[in-house]
Amino acid sequence: MKIIAVNGSHNKDGNCAFLINTVLSDLADMGADTAVYSAHEAIEDCATPFCTACTSPCAKVCYGKKLTHLFDEMKRADAIIFASPVYFGTMSAQLKCLFDKTRDIRASNALLGKLGLAMSCGASKYGGQEKTVAAIHDCMLVDGMTIVGPSASSGAGHMGVCAQKNACDDEFAISRAHLAAQRIYEELTKNH
Repeated sequence: MKIIAVNGSHNKDGNCAFLINTVLSDLADMGADTAVYSAHEAIEDCATPFCTACTSPCAKVCYGKKLTHLFDEMKRADAIIFASPVYFGTMSAQLKCLFDKTRDIRASNALLGKLGLAMSCGASKYGGQEKTVAAIHDCMLVDGMTIVGPSASSGAGHMGVCAQKNACDDEFAISRAHLAAQRIYEELTKNH
């Protein structure tokens, strides 16, 4: 199993990173090959960091090496985790720019059926976490991904993993992150 995560936060040691590392640590213990990538680093060497739909189909004229590498890793992954802080009730601009630039891999159905988990952290208890997760879900659906949430063995429930800052102190979010790792493992191994 190859499972990657894309951190939509600039903070490599922040709340989103904590949630990502919780899930990936569990999956690594289950035998998965894991890696973490940064949305803002992936788009920083692009000619234009945001998509202008300059060609149709996408000719990748703005792609940089980092974005190309991340998209290659996304194609090879069995599951992808996306995490974002809540910015004005939705995902970070960097993560949205990354999704916008998936036009080429969407056209080739490269993410079709691939498992995807969304996670978010906000500053307050009702700070837009579920709206952020829903926005990430929308982008995953446009790319043809299969959305997973916490473990089916837990009675399913909830839209993804939502935490309140500081995520390392949010016991409920941590429990959902562990269950999400279990769900990804269950889905990837159920036919083997």
